Amino acid sequence: MLVLLYCTLVLETPMIFLTVPGHGCVYTLSQEDGDELYYAPIMHDGSVNLEEFAPVGLDDVDMDEMELFDIRNRLAKLVQV
Repeated sequence: MLVLLYCTLVLETPMIFLTVPGHGCVYTLSQEDGDELYYAPIMHDGSVNLEEFAPVGLDDVDMDEMELFDIRNRLAKLVQV
C-alpha cells in the first residue's frame, strides 16, 4: 500500500509526497526540474521535517534500482495530474 500526501507551500508549487511501507521515509521530486528523487526520514512520531530532504543516491540505497525508478515514475505521473 502506498500513501500519497499533497502539500502546498506558500508561493511555491505543490509538493507531492509518496511513502512506501517499510522504507521509513517520504519521497518527492525536486522542485527545480522535477527530475531528481529526494527523500526525508519519517520520525518516530510520524512527522517529517521538510528541511531534511536529500537526493536519493543509487549507490547509497539498499534496494533494487527498478524500485527507485518506479517510485520516481509514480511521482512524475502524479505531478502531471
